Amino acid sequence: MSIITILLALPLLGVLLIGISARRPGAAKFIALVASGLVLAGSVYLLGQFDPAASGYQFEQITPWFPAFCVSFAVGLDSLSLPLFMLTALLGFLVVVYSWNVTERAPFYFGLLLLLETGVLGVFSALDFFLFYIFWEVVLIPMFFLIGIWGGGRRSYASMKFLIYTHVASLVMVLAIGAMFFKAGDILGHYTFLIPEITGVFFEPGFQVLVFGALLFAFCVKLPVVPLHTWLPDAHVEAPTAASVLLAGVLLKMGGYGLIRVGYMIHPVAAGIYMPLIVVLALVSIVYGSYAAFTQDDLKKLIAYSSISHMGFVLLGLASQTEAGVLGAVYQMVAHGIISAALFMGCGVIQHNCGTRQISRLGGLYSRMPAAMTLLVLAFFASMGIPGFMGFMAEFSVMLGVYQRFGLLVLLVALGAVLAVGYYLWAFQRVAFGALPKDMQNVRDIHWFELVPMVVLLVLALYFGLQPDGMVEYMQGSVDMLLWDPIMD
Repeated sequence: MSIITILLALPLLGVLLIGISARRPGAAKFIALVASGLVLAGSVYLLGQFDPAASGYQFEQITPWFPAFCVSFAVGLDSLSLPLFMLTALLGFLVVVYSWNVTERAPFYFGLLLLLETGVLGVFSALDFFLFYIFWEVVLIPMFFLIGIWGGGRRSYASMKFLIYTHVASLVMVLAIGAMFFKAGDILGHYTFLIPEITGVFFEPGFQVLVFGALLFAFCVKLPVVPLHTWLPDAHVEAPTAASVLLAGVLLKMGGYGLIRVGYMIHPVAAGIYMPLIVVLALVSIVYGSYAAFTQDDLKKLIAYSSISHMGFVLLGLASQTEAGVLGAVYQMVAHGIISAALFMGCGVIQHNCGTRQISRLGGLYSRMPAAMTLLVLAFFASMGIPGFMGFMAEFSVMLGVYQRFGLLVLLVALGAVLAVGYYLWAFQRVAFGALPKDMQNVRDIHWFELVPMVVLLVLALYFGLQPDGMVEYMQGSVDMLLWDPIMD
């Protein structure tokens, strides 16, 4: 049995233990902490054992599951999935710590967090398309309930919109997977759902164009990309902080990961054909996301629109098909996962202590919450791409690749980055300085269970911003796999 299988089972074991101890609600958070902590420790062990110089998948387990339907329980990690697997394990543990004071239906709440962690870990490690789809759908269920039960005033609307958008995209994706299953079977002489086998099949260009189009739609909804993005701001605004952290930190990355793993790696010819459309969608997402963020009075909605803009960098870096651009795209997924988690945690601190996220109703918080405001401004700096943080390395690499491939089109990308500086500084000036509202004279500073996760995330954002080679070493193999000659030609 692979260690990956054990790590996938640990959160499920935690869910079972939480269910058994449901009569003692206080035990739920401790069980969730231990389960997610063991997953994090196991993922660190995987990182230590992973050989960046080796090609292909490592820690593989391929076991027949439903042989009559050609389905296997197949898991493994390579240089693309390992960083995202690590990111999921890290955020899964930190959101449990951050949620330490949750008491409303605590067993159900922490059980959903663990189930969500299992689903996302499974998406990033599955090597069988049938298993990949199961994990993909599992992720939707806990997020739906987290938003629908612990969300804000419009939680029912936001959770249903999230479910409809993402489930429709999933159905389109499964149709594309089915088409690849039957077509690959005709070419190979046997049917299989194994991703490594199907990746090795060269499909005719006409088939690639058809299937890649479906995959592009499905994964652009998840990423999300304008104009398929409207579910995201609503989901973020209504979701509890922990759900927003996981939604921005890892669920959006499922779209980028799927586009790379299933789209670009299996259908490189079609990716080249769709390149002009992808470039347009990416540029619109970058500029529109930044512009929309500028118009928001809700701090959480501002951060949500900034996520749309930053995911546009991922899409554009992939479209450039240059080493710098692709590396920047993959790096951006991890960087945004770390930085956006810190941003939403900082926003949650303000909401929990002040009772509002409306920028127009806030002000002067630095005098009452110096630690929280210091961490928040550092998260803003990281997200706006200040040198020294991961965001700078990711965005600079993408812009370098875009310039190499598309020339002066990089100016539109730079516009999005400049707008980010503007809306973050504007928001922080309004929130942290000026007159303190009369109803906030007694607000307290950040709690320890909010402080620890934010500090960990910001330290990582700074460390990998100053020492990017420590992460790039593990990503280089995925970059090499993506630089296909059919696209380059």
